[in-house]
Amino acid sequence: MNSLSKLLRISLLIALLVLPMTACTESAMVLALTVDTPQDKATVSASPVTVSGSVTKKAEVKINDVVVPVKSGKFSAEIKLTEGSNVLTVVAKSGKDTETKMLTITYKQSG
Repeated sequence: MNSLSKLLRISLLIALLVLPMTACTESAMVLALTVDTPQDKATVSASPVTVSGSVTKKAEVKINDVVVPVKSGKFSAEIKLTEGSNVLTVVAKSGKDTETKMLTITYKQSG
């Protein structure tokens, strides 16, 4: 019984040491927001435009205050533009961390 008791104590100790390390990996990551399309200062001839990008950890993403779905760290949404200059504000929030990207997209109808 002494060997069994010692083995159980060692197993418990290992579990207690490993648990905090696995629970903290997500929170220890730095939140980073990347917007892949469209490029800042782009001129487009069609509306809506697809805004897509990624975040490095689980986060809520909003484009111009509208929540967009995030799946496996990737987001994508169709954003309607008005003729002329459009400012798109992309915000990612995860806990207390916030990242913001601002894009200026010019929409000129073709024709």
